[in-house]
Amino acid sequence: MPTASVTLVPLGSLAGAPPPSPTLHGALCWATAVLVGDAPAQAMAQELTCTDAFPIAWSDEGRTIRFLPLPLQMPPMRQTPKQLAGKQEEVRRLYWQKRLKGVRYLSESLFRQMAQGALSLEALGERLATQQVAQWGTCLLTSEEAQLLGARPRRLLVASDITHNEIDRWTLAVAEGRLFLREETFFAPRAGLWFAIHLPSEERMRLLPALLRYLEDTGVGGERTTGKGHFYWRLDEAPFSLPDVPDADAWMSLSHYLPAPEEVQTWEGKSSLLRYRLVTWQARYEAMFVGGEVVYKPLRRLFASGSVFPLTAKQELYGRAVPSGERLGHTVWVCGRALPAFIRAGGGA
Repeated sequence: MPTASVTLVPLGSLAGAPPPSPTLHGALCWATAVLVGDAPAQAMAQELTCTDAFPIAWSDEGRTIRFLPLPLQMPPMRQTPKQLAGKQEEVRRLYWQKRLKGVRYLSESLFRQMAQGALSLEALGERLATQQVAQWGTCLLTSEEAQLLGARPRRLLVASDITHNEIDRWTLAVAEGRLFLREETFFAPRAGLWFAIHLPSEERMRLLPALLRYLEDTGVGGERTTGKGHFYWRLDEAPFSLPDVPDADAWMSLSHYLPAPEEVQTWEGKSSLLRYRLVTWQARYEAMFVGGEVVYKPLRRLFASGSVFPLTAKQELYGRAVPSGERLGHTVWVCGRALPAFIRAGGGA
């Protein structure tokens, strides 16, 4: 399970969506290469596994509320049940599925209930209807947690398309007709991001404070030279722990996941527990030290966080890291290892 967690306190907006696990993995490996050298960076690339960055909020008193992905739900039934009771149940299920369609994250307390099979999608919708659960944008939290956080904008993260224009480098004027939109993420007061880290080596774990201070200076993600993607990086004192679910029948990925071939083979005959979203991943190499040259990594398809897979054997990690080429004299990796959260999919999760 994760041995550390990091809180990102924003200093401004973020270009694009919150950084996924391959971006965080790559940023920490680049920091290792710059501060310590290539050999430790290659060892870090083989050992380090990160989750995606998820929302976090804190109250005036300093209490934090973390959010985790809502496990992806089963698709609608293709065949309408013939019995009236079955039709009513299906209509009811689809109603709550549609009502909660925009929800991406659950507070840690709600996630623990859902992972243990004590909270189904219908029960979650009923709690939302009776105001036992509050919806803040793409996040769900209990009414007690909402009161604890106090008055603030009812969306912790806001994604918005911002208009930019292209500058002609010869005339230093705005190029005619060269307007374009770029997504940015803005944060509510006392809201930010967090992610968990799995790093078995004590030697490399001791490097984390220095790596985080380096990334505090350089930022993460795109458009950093314009002030985007800059945070205070804080290594949390208490390690983050996931709920213990002894009777789990599935696991949910907290990272972008690239399965090994033998892992895919174990899913045969268990397609009813597969619930996933594929993302196309084509990131850029770090361009800080080569004059801003834009070179893209090979195209890959990964499973997004929140995807659910059948549980055949409990492991600390799933997936693999794969090389994506050479850069500045060393091998660059794309990390598709995933940290799992074990859940009871049969309980409505």
